[in-house]
Amino acid sequence: MRKILLICINLTLTLLAYSQVKISGTVVSETDGKPLGFANVFINNTMKGATTAENGTFTIKDVAAGKYQLIASYVGYETISNDVEVINDNISIRITMKPKATVLKAFEVKRDPNREAYIKKFKETFIGKSVNSKLCKLMNDEILDIGYNKMDDALEATSDDYLIVENKALGYRVRFLLKQYTNSEKHNFISYYGYAFYENLPTKKKAQKKLWMENREKAYHGSSLHFFRTLIQGDTQEEGFTMNEIIRKKRVSGYIKDSATSEAKIMLSRDAYAEDDSYANYRMPAQLKPSELISQSDSIPEKYILHFDHFLLVTYTKEEEEAGYAKTQGRRPRYQESMIRFQKPYCIFSKEGLCEDPMAMIFSGYWGWEKIAELVPYDYKSN
Repeated sequence: MRKILLICINLTLTLLAYSQVKISGTVVSETDGKPLGFANVFINNTMKGATTAENGTFTIKDVAAGKYQLIASYVGYETISNDVEVINDNISIRITMKPKATVLKAFEVKRDPNREAYIKKFKETFIGKSVNSKLCKLMNDEILDIGYNKMDDALEATSDDYLIVENKALGYRVRFLLKQYTNSEKHNFISYYGYAFYENLPTKKKAQKKLWMENREKAYHGSSLHFFRTLIQGDTQEEGFTMNEIIRKKRVSGYIKDSATSEAKIMLSRDAYAEDDSYANYRMPAQLKPSELISQSDSIPEKYILHFDHFLLVTYTKEEEEAGYAKTQGRRPRYQESMIRFQKPYCIFSKEGLCEDPMAMIFSGYWGWEKIAELVPYDYKSN
């Protein structure tokens, strides 16, 4: 059975505008109001952030107007998320942090004999198994709080501090505060979410920088970020994307196509990225247009509404799948195909292609296979 991947990173919504402003402020303790020096403050899932000075102040420059999720973290304190909206003027904010409650854990003398196996599975489903993943390393897996939940038949993990992933394929160091990770054998489902901050890996070699830039472009093209940006711009076809409706119906004995699926092609469960063989999947022949899926909101400025009643198959025709992925599907590489399952009646997007609610969609197929090793930050700009 194939697993569906849901990546919920509480992604920032960014509404870009021409003006560039700054977010500044002070981070203080809730207990006594004293400033917290050397706290980390950053815009979630981007490369924009700062460390507070000894007096608790910080400044994040060159921020485009928009709505952001501002994350603050400090040793011994609860990580806090603040929704901040920047319009055209500089913004100032006071962030109050709460000390973590002291929890005494029972001292466990015997090390879990399965821990190494758990960590291996975690890395495969968090970093990935792609060519890029071979050049990625989780630098501090010892901080993972990981174990198997027998009641739910699931591998679960969290981290109290930031996991550090060095991606030498794309040239990023990613700090990821893992709030929740679940790998459910019972439901054939993988999900994780948390807060991510990207930094460039240091190098003085021009050839290395050039290679990283090329690899980032390759990772971006065909990604979900690339797709949603082009969907909003209305140029999916020019950018290499095609879209088909998938109608999924419960299998019954002697089932005959109805009028809605009379022209459709029945797909193999493998090709429909279906985790449940009790359903038949019909690929509708007509390629969908962006205007049939998404439209600008009449009531919310700079927002776009994506509404679709069925599953959506997205094919990227400018690049084939990696051989490793095709092997898991039992076939030769072909164009990259991804399936979107909508969990809510509609999804709200910024014009930069960022979904307001990461729980509103589930990806399977190629996007479900791609993990941290393939991801660029959400403020990435394609050349």
